[in-house]
Order: sequence, then C-alpha cells, then structure tokens
Amino acid sequence: MLTTDPEPTALRSRKPLTPRQVAFAAMAGNAIELYDFILYSFIAATVFGPLFFPSFEPWLGTLAALSGHAVAFLVRPLGAVVFGRVGDRLGRRPALLLSLAMMGVATLGIGLLPTYTAIGVAAPVVLVVLRLLQGLAVGGEYPGAVVVAVEHAPPRFATLYGAFPQMGNMIGILLAGISLLLANLVSGEAWQSWGWRLPFLFSAVLVLFGLFLRTRLAETPEFVEASARVDGQRRVPGGIGTLLREAPMPLVICVLMWLGPVTYGYAFLTSLLAYVKNYRAELSPVHVQVGLVLTAAALVLLVMVSGLNGDRWGRERLVIGSGVLMVAWAVPSYLLVDAATPGTLWTAMLVGAVSYGVFGGVAPSIMSRMFPVDVRYIGVAIAIAASALVGGALLPLGALAMVGASGGSSVPMMVMMGLSGLATTVGGLMLRSRTGQRAK
Repeated sequence: MLTTDPEPTALRSRKPLTPRQVAFAAMAGNAIELYDFILYSFIAATVFGPLFFPSFEPWLGTLAALSGHAVAFLVRPLGAVVFGRVGDRLGRRPALLLSLAMMGVATLGIGLLPTYTAIGVAAPVVLVVLRLLQGLAVGGEYPGAVVVAVEHAPPRFATLYGAFPQMGNMIGILLAGISLLLANLVSGEAWQSWGWRLPFLFSAVLVLFGLFLRTRLAETPEFVEASARVDGQRRVPGGIGTLLREAPMPLVICVLMWLGPVTYGYAFLTSLLAYVKNYRAELSPVHVQVGLVLTAAALVLLVMVSGLNGDRWGRERLVIGSGVLMVAWAVPSYLLVDAATPGTLWTAMLVGAVSYGVFGGVAPSIMSRMFPVDVRYIGVAIAIAASALVGGALLPLGALAMVGASGGSSVPMMVMMGLSGLATTVGGLMLRSRTGQRAK
C-alpha cells in the first residue's frame, strides 16, 4: 500500500522549495545526471576503445566502447520500472534522490577505474557494470524531474515548468561539451593517460550540489492527494499492469513522439565524434566538440522559447512540425557533415537543433498530463526508456555498423534520422487526433 509522509523530517526544519524553485531544482538535477550520462558517450568515441578494449581493431574497439554505451539503454527500461514504482508508491522525492545518488556513484567509479593494462579483463567488465548503473539511474531521473516540475506548477505555467528539465538536459550536454574542450588544454598523451578522468571526477561536486537541492523538495500536491485516496480505498497503487490497462494509447503515442528527438540527441550528436574520427579525417574532434557546445547553448534557448510560447502556438502543432523538419533535414544534414568543413558541420547540427528544441519545450507537459496520477511516473519513465532504447541504442549502433561495413557511407545515418523523424510525425498526428476527440 502506498504510504508517504507529505512533509518528511528533513523538510520540517527547512522551508520547502517554491514551485518556481522546484522547476529550477529539477533542471539542475537533470543537468547533472545527463552530464554524467553523456560523458561516457563522448569519451567512449575517442578514448575507451584503446584503454578498455585494446585487442580490437580501431573501429571495432570504438564500436565495442559505444556498445557499452548501448547497454545503458538496454537496462534503462528496468530503471524506468524500478524508479517508476518507487515514484508512484513511495513518492517522487525519494525516487529522485536515489536516482541522482546512484548516477553519482557510477560516474565517480568510471573516473577512478583502472584500465585494461592495469587489471586486465576486469576493466571492461567493471566499466560495463558501472554503465549499467548509469542506465538504471537515468531511467528514473528525467521522467521524475518532469513529473515533479509539472505537478508543482501553477496550471497556466505547466508547459513552461515542464520544459525546465529538458533545458537541464541541454545544460548537461553543454557542460560535457565544455569539459571536452577544456581537455584540449592538455596534450593528447596526457588526455589518454589521465586527463579523461577529470570530467568524471568533477561530477562528484555537481552530484553533492544536486542532492542538497533535492533534500528540500516537498511531495507534489497531486501525489499527496492521490496517496490519500489510495490509502482510503485500501488498494495498492497502479503498476505496469494498471498502466497497460488504463493508458495503452498514451504510452504508444509518447514512445513514437520521442523517437525523433532521442535519435537526434543520442545518435546524431554523440555519434558524430566516432563518425568523424573514423571516416572524416578532414575534421578533428575539436570541431565536433565546438559544435556540441554551440548546439547545446542554442537548444537551451530554443526549449525556453518553445516552453514560453507553446500553448499559444499550439503544442500538438509543434510536435508534428518537429517530426516533419527532422525528416526533411535527414539527408541534407549528413551531406553537410560529409562536406567536412567546420561551417557545414555546425550548420548541420544547429538546424537539426530547431526540431529538437521546439519539441522539448512542449512535449514534457503533454506527456505528463497524458497519464493518470497513480501511474504517471512509471508511464512517463517507460515511454522515454522505450524510445531511448530504440533511438539511442538500437538505431545508432545498427547504423554505425552499416557505416563501417560500407566503408564510411553516411546513407545509413540518413535513413536512421528519416525513420525516427517519421515516427515523431505519426505520434504527433495521433496526439492531435486524441486531443480533438476529447474536445468534442
């Protein structure tokens, strides 16, 4: 049975955060977790192959390191279930505290992990285990941040407050990109030897700050009301079974909607480091890193603008437009990357960011309100985890393998982006149809 203390002891001695502060806390915590999570993707593409998988051919070593990236997505649905159950039964607050603490421990562990030359095969094994822990943690982080921000928000600010965790995602990518740029201040040999560890170790400071903020979170009014109702009826709150019975269509719509943005974020951006390193020697990793910083900064602004104006512009219209733009940009984006100049590379990334940004400003609040309160956390978490598994792991790994098999052709990447954008368009059309039916 769901039981929760709406005012935990830690909060009785400190004033809880206001709704606006909750939105900022959700943004900050999510930025920290995504910084931790995305660091692996960035560094795996350039460092982890020779350090942890030295017996492989160079491009196979990179693919093996990125496969470690993929296992995080394989367990992300499990993290969604675990943290979703905690969030819907025991409270949003304990789920968010636990996810951030787990991410911090795993990331610090990667930063301290000896390499293959020091401990042999144990090094890649432990690396994968730590990456699994990161996948479990991130499976519950972003959905919880969205739910908390929206449930605390005044009704007329729900779209904007729901956009704050998404801005946190972009800030996390921005921090990771800046960390990589700063890494260029040390020599290549020093970076391969010890410099790559510094961004992971720096995360420990960020995690402590995030945990401090989250200890001041109060439970959301909607969750407290729902828990009282469930306790009064003497029933166990809903889980996966209840979710599949009560909200199967919202789950399908949300998975489809998120495929395009997830593929762009985890595949187009992060896989560019591996793609450029192995197949576009005219470009250096620094060019990609500068592009990541520029794109992440642009995304923070785009998400904010979309969140501020989404209700006026039409949230469903923006979701559909996001998908259409991604389909239209799938081929030109990689043609520009293949042109192999910094300017064309950055143009490819920044124009693609428009699609991601307008979607990110409105989708979190849409998604949160599509699920009943007692299965909201688990519903949002599973929807995002499923789309991340496909768009963040299966599609990019398959596409990169085909790129390698074809000698560096970007066509598989174009197809991947086009299909994921089409999925977002279909999800947006289904959303509009569902919203129209409810309005009648």
